[in-house]
Amino acid sequence: MQRERIPVLKIVIYAALLVLLFVLETANGMPVRVFGFRVDVLPCVMAAAALVDGPVEGCILGLLTGVLYDAGFTGPEGLYPLYFMLFGTAAGFFSQRYLRRIFPSMLLITAVSMLLLDLMRYGFSLLLRNSAPFLLFFQAMCGETLIAAVLSPFVFLLVRGISRKFERMAK
Repeated sequence: MQRERIPVLKIVIYAALLVLLFVLETANGMPVRVFGFRVDVLPCVMAAAALVDGPVEGCILGLLTGVLYDAGFTGPEGLYPLYFMLFGTAAGFFSQRYLRRIFPSMLLITAVSMLLLDLMRYGFSLLLRNSAPFLLFFQAMCGETLIAAVLSPFVFLLVRGISRKFERMAK
């Protein structure tokens, strides 16, 4: 009976971590910027959970990440939850089969997630005919991914610590 409640509590803790990071990123009403690039570590939580815990947690946290994106950022409404949910699920399946549960694997998942998301955003901006030149977009995309890469070890250690705590509790 208690083993069934542990994953729910773990998801609630992960969701609280996501909301806390979202609040820190958007505390002044505008996204926080470092060296002119937007700080975005929400995909790191989804990637770490998918890597450490599997596709179910990746799917749920992907959905929550997408909802937070929809709440705080502009873009195609409703597409972020779908994108992150599918990406979290795919990352969980892929990581169970091909990746080890270590930081470089999480960094790879995070970078791919952010790059695909930015390319999708650019594609939609092209459709709406309000896009920036590709080189400026590419610079921003790479800068945001590098900022996330620098901050992602902290997120990975938090998520891995939470996961290990619940693994110990389950034994």
